[in-house]
Amino acid sequence: MTRAITVSSSTEQHAPNPLVHAASVLPGLALCVALAGLSYAAAAWPALNAVVPMSALTVGILLGVTLRLCVPLPATVEPGIRWTLHYLLRAGIVLLGLRLVLQDMLSVGLAGLALLLLAVASTITLAVIVGRRLGLPDTLSVLVGCGTGICGASAVVAVDGVIKAREQDVACAIAMVTVFGTIAMFAYPAIAHGLGLSVSTYSVWAGGSIHEVAQAVAAGFAFDEAAGVQASLYKLSRVAMLVPVCAVLAFWWRRRAGAQEDQGRRAPFPLFVLLFVLVVGVNSFVSMPDVLHDALVGVDSGLLAAAMVAMGLQTRLVSVLRLGWRPLALGLGVAVWISALALGGALFIG
Repeated sequence: MTRAITVSSSTEQHAPNPLVHAASVLPGLALCVALAGLSYAAAAWPALNAVVPMSALTVGILLGVTLRLCVPLPATVEPGIRWTLHYLLRAGIVLLGLRLVLQDMLSVGLAGLALLLLAVASTITLAVIVGRRLGLPDTLSVLVGCGTGICGASAVVAVDGVIKAREQDVACAIAMVTVFGTIAMFAYPAIAHGLGLSVSTYSVWAGGSIHEVAQAVAAGFAFDEAAGVQASLYKLSRVAMLVPVCAVLAFWWRRRAGAQEDQGRRAPFPLFVLLFVLVVGVNSFVSMPDVLHDALVGVDSGLLAAAMVAMGLQTRLVSVLRLGWRPLALGLGVAVWISALALGGALFIG
């Protein structure tokens, strides 16, 4: 009897207290939310947009990396940073489906859809092949390939939730797609005018190859107002491909994990990917009040921004710099590939 009481008391003593856990999470969570708000303010700053337009996600990870590099953070914020990165990131990816409408893919036509499918699939495949030749981990190569082929930082974040890459891989991939996407945003209009491209050809090229949604739209309107609208449709069609890409990667990564586990055990399929697909379906076929939809999209933006801040705070810049020139070569290689492929396809379609 005495022994039973002792065991029971020991169990109660070590039982987790939800209030204590919540209190340990709050400081880090508050820090991430505050920096996410600051990232939105910085991204909307006209002076910054005039030089290098960046999304709040990109600004958020830059703020996190900079703060981690320059300021010694107290240990009390670490649990909340990890909690934000794990839970808010997955919630943000699920709600990201509210920005995708599968009907957008039909508006570009069968030829345009075939070109976009080829561009996305070949870019991701090429990234893995070239990454292995350069001695880079598959996690980094897949993130760079998806960020380049689909939709920049948002794709990197979503795919990271599937493959669970290292923090330095995510930070490096976002840096690559931001740098080369920004270069493309400014270079495409000048090159197009020099080549004498038509509005329709330029729209396919810009929407089919520029990394971020904001970058593709800005490059489109820099050429012509009609090009801005058409480039947006092609870009959104690429964004919609995030759904099948995440599903395929989830199965591929599950098989990789299963092959590495002892006794045939396999990693579980990530539930948030299924929820993401479900939300895309609801957004595509169910009518939702605009006020509710806009509110949920706003919540999603905040969740992803806070998660990006947490990603930056978890990143040690020294680990990223140790990767050297190889990620830069990978990012440049796949950016040139998708640009050349999209331009060739645009000339053929046009």
